Amino acid sequence: MNVKEILRNGEINNKKEYYFLYGMGFFGNRPLTWNSIDEIIISGWKGGICIRGSKGIPRIKSRYNLTLKETIDYINQLKKEGIPPEKLTFNQSMPDEHLIIQGEVVRDYKNYSLTYTTIKKPMNRGLEEETLHAEGIKALFLLKQNLFPSSYDDLQILFDIFSDSVIEFSSYDIEVGNLQNRNTIIWEVRNY
Repeated sequence: MNVKEILRNGEINNKKEYYFLYGMGFFGNRPLTWNSIDEIIISGWKGGICIRGSKGIPRIKSRYNLTLKETIDYINQLKKEGIPPEKLTFNQSMPDEHLIIQGEVVRDYKNYSLTYTTIKKPMNRGLEEETLHAEGIKALFLLKQNLFPSSYDDLQILFDIFSDSVIEFSSYDIEVGNLQNRNTIIWEVRNY
């Protein structure tokens, strides 16, 4: 896979391209991530763990805020269902109690379209309970109001590169992620 080719196209057309760039840290701020239970153990992480499927695993198999023991037990359950651990990704649980806004935003010719929730739960669950929409200046206002200036700038840089992509994000009232002075995690950038 070639980064220059993806950037030249300005689109991310499948999960393979997305995971390739995400793994490189291309989208900026993200939670601590691991590729295996062994990596989690070696890191010494003691906080909550999220499990997500990659490579064709349905979203309903995702789990949030697990202990290390619960993570190991769930991996064993998935193995029995025929899902190998190599098709799973892991990240630190995010501080949902500090969520202020999360959702998906698209910028089309400088007009913003935002689908979001303010429910303090993982995004899929939050959107099931509350799905709000904002367009244009209202969407832009919500982004500027809730994202730290550095996180807002990161979002604009992604839109400059991937102008027609959907950007999935979560913003908190505290600093989060692997980059300093950011309150927003970029979960996904996609055109698929």
